[in-house]
Amino acid sequence: MSDSASQWLLEQIRANSGLASLWCLDEHAQSDDLPIDPTLNVITNRWDQAARARHAGLNTQFSDFDFSPWADASLDRVFYRVSKEKPVVHHVINEAGRILKPGGELVLCGHKAEGAKTYIEKASAYLGQPQKAKKISQHYTARLRRAERLSQPLDDSDYTTPRRIFTENDIAFFSKPGLFGWQKRDKGSALLWEVAAPRLQCSGAASLLDLGCGYGYLALMTHWLPLQRRVLTDNNAAALAMAAHNAEYNGIAAEVIGADCGDNITDTFDAVLCNPPFHQGFSVSGDLTDRFLGSARSHLTSAGRAWFVVNRFIPLEQKARGVFAHADVLADRDGFKVVELRP
Repeated sequence: MSDSASQWLLEQIRANSGLASLWCLDEHAQSDDLPIDPTLNVITNRWDQAARARHAGLNTQFSDFDFSPWADASLDRVFYRVSKEKPVVHHVINEAGRILKPGGELVLCGHKAEGAKTYIEKASAYLGQPQKAKKISQHYTARLRRAERLSQPLDDSDYTTPRRIFTENDIAFFSKPGLFGWQKRDKGSALLWEVAAPRLQCSGAASLLDLGCGYGYLALMTHWLPLQRRVLTDNNAAALAMAAHNAEYNGIAAEVIGADCGDNITDTFDAVLCNPPFHQGFSVSGDLTDRFLGSARSHLTSAGRAWFVVNRFIPLEQKARGVFAHADVLADRDGFKVVELRP
């Protein structure tokens, strides 16, 4: 199902070519019909979106919304459909104000339930020219001009700074805004580790893939196991940055690789750990379920094992039996279940 706010923004981008512009692109845009405009730059925190934009010939930067390549007051327009996380939205709006020329436009949109109207009001006050949002169907839009002087920037929760959130088994874990559930230890991952750890130890695995690694909790908890190789992969730039930070800080040898569901990793592994992003639409009927299961299978050795944790209402084991020879529920409690998969 197409996102009406994203479609509106895409129409604005197509209708306003020829000026130095930047498209801030995240998970919302799904259309493969991207604009072809040599003056349009793209910044995205999603590996899959970066691949699509590059394939379309757009000048693309994949990062955790690091706007440092653009100088102050250097762009005519910034296009942005608001993201899901408030600190991300505030960070992007603040940086958009910095890099826009006086008189430049921030073209902003999003849905009512996402707080788009409030974001537009805040952004217009920050840019120095207060303006009301315009409602179109179920989404709000605005074309906001930057004044000569910016007002007080929005509170972005110190977006760019990692902060220590907990320590477990002598491993310090850092996280930051921009990650789902970034301020806590994920209950599903904790259950997966509790159940899978003794089995992983007994398996004699020499290599491990953390598929959808987040800030690296699962893979880095294996620090005491004699693994010869740990690979952590995610689609989100903030996750990759924090996973790399945590591995380096704790002195744990690990490879952190950007990929969409592990799609550009060709090696196989003795073990796969996975807490898939069911909070972003993971469902038994959707192709995301099939993609994570298919990726786990293609990345396992013939004698390998994969351990997944999902919400208990997702019948993952039923889907998995079309991909794996064995799919067994090892634990079912606290709203989660852990499933072991074997070829």
